[in-house]
Amino acid sequence: MNTSNPLTTGSHRALLIFFILLLLFSSGCTQSLAIKVTSEVPAPLINQIPLNIGVYYDEQFSHHVYRENSEDRPNWTIESGSSQVALFDQVLPSMFKQVQHVTSIDLSANISKVDAVLAPHIEEMQFALPRETQSGLYEVWIKYNIQLYSPDGSLIADWPLTAYGKSSVEFLKNRSAGLQAAIEVALRDVGAKLALGFGNVIEIKQWLADTIGECENYAVSNC
Repeated sequence: MNTSNPLTTGSHRALLIFFILLLLFSSGCTQSLAIKVTSEVPAPLINQIPLNIGVYYDEQFSHHVYRENSEDRPNWTIESGSSQVALFDQVLPSMFKQVQHVTSIDLSANISKVDAVLAPHIEEMQFALPRETQSGLYEVWIKYNIQLYSPDGSLIADWPLTAYGKSSVEFLKNRSAGLQAAIEVALRDVGAKLALGFGNVIEIKQWLADTIGECENYAVSNC
């Protein structure tokens, strides 16, 4: 004879379903990610190029946000725009005699006296987690496009630049900290590559030679 109480049985079943749904929801939440990148990049010690440079940050760059909402990476949001601007504002004054923010690439009708306008863009960001690569590392790749324009808006050079950063799970407590640390390394990497590689881009090297008549003293080889 079945003496089970249908009300009790139904309550247990409902409670079990509730806990299953709660577990699934919690699992989804633990995979979500929200990071606002903060980083300080040291100014490079290099010879300044004796030119006045305008720097133009478009909206996509200055407010850059990486978003992904996939099965493996639900609700990922990584804000790096303010750190990207801070990076270039730190590095560029070490490279040039004078640097100023400008509001447009074409300055032909502007009173700003600059020799060229530099406009950085972020083309792509990629991430790899330790569980994905079995490497014990958080990794990040940031693909930039550094464009240099004459004051009238004509393109001088278009320079693709990729930065890489990594951090080890050994020294970090969680995924957010791991990715933050890897992004910081990538920002330092692009700062170094920007400062040391700028004058070695063929089009920029020629422009420097035409503009200042020399380039061997400004991290440029074989002028």
